[in-house]
Formats: sequence, C-alpha cells, structure tokens
Amino acid sequence: MTPTALLTRVGRFARWHRRGLGVLAAMICLFAILSALAPAEPESAPVVVATRALPAGSSLTSGDIQLIEMPIGLLPDQALADPDEAVGRVLTSELTQGTVLTTANILSGRDTTGGDERLVPFRVPDAAAVELLHVGDRITVVGSTMDGGSVDLATDVRVAALPVSQNTGIGGESGALVVVAADPETATRLAAASSQMRMAIVMQ
Repeated sequence: MTPTALLTRVGRFARWHRRGLGVLAAMICLFAILSALAPAEPESAPVVVATRALPAGSSLTSGDIQLIEMPIGLLPDQALADPDEAVGRVLTSELTQGTVLTTANILSGRDTTGGDERLVPFRVPDAAAVELLHVGDRITVVGSTMDGGSVDLATDVRVAALPVSQNTGIGGESGALVVVAADPETATRLAAASSQMRMAIVMQ
C-alpha cells in the first residue's frame, strides 16, 4: 500500500469515527487534569507504636510494639523510629493500643533493676522537691490519708529514673514523675496508692 493510500484510509477512518475519537480525546484530557489536580501523597516516616494497651512499668518486648508508616506532619516530638531502641526499655506511663512511643515514654536505659526488684512510677505534686533528686538516691515515699494523716508507703527505695515530664498544665496532671525500684510487695503497694493518695518523698 502506498503512503497516499494509507493516508486516505486513515482520513476516512477518522471521519467515520470522529465522535468516538472525540470522546476518547476528552477522556484523556480529563484524566490528565485530574491527575494534575490530585493532592500529592503526604511524606511519611517509620514510627514505633504499641500493639496493645500497656501499663506503666512494663518492660517492652518485640511483641508489644510494631513499626508503621505515619505522615511526618502527625509525628509527635521525639518519636522512636527503631524498634531496637524500645525493646527491653521500661515504660514510664500507661500506653493505649496504637500510641506512638517517644523518648518520654521510656526510661533512658536498660537493666535499671537488680535481683527481684520491680519498677514503679508515681507522681509527686511537689515538683521542686523532685528536682533535688538524682538517679540512685535512696528515698522514703509517704502518702496522705483521708483524715489528713500520713503513712509510709516505701522505705529506703532506690530512684531508678526521673523522666522529663511533657505535661502542658492544661487538663494534665501536675507535679513530677519519679520511678523507683522496689521489692514486689512494696512496688504493688506504691502502685495502688499512687492513684488514691497524694505522694511525697523524704530524702535520706
């Protein structure tokens, strides 16, 4: 077939199917416009989240956390991006399922307990007193009773960590967080009292 005959056939085909070709061209144009106007996928980054509800004082295992992708604009400050940074660490606060782990949620180091010790966090309303403490100090923890008295909850327990509070003061708890290492019985008593009493510390 000569080039002239080929062009004639193409022209005849276009005339016969000009309506269909016009619709096809319009669809292509519309698709191009929609593609150009569609918002770009938000940039994301890996982040470590809790796979289940976890109480304060828990030692994290690989089954407690998972790595997911989250838009960068939604990431909290100091979010953890490496599961290895979390496994073996102890939580300083309670977490719900799906909560992003940050450096404020975990103690700064591993192996903070010895023997049969347990870690227990509690909040002390007198933040200024907590500022005088150092990790390793020995303290007595006192709780206030309903009749205005006081009771010794723990004697000669070791300060294991002093987490930096991210409390904004709006709808949050006041005071400062202290984590002590204590025997199981004392740790249980402290944990129970922390939600019922105002706590105070006596330095030794």
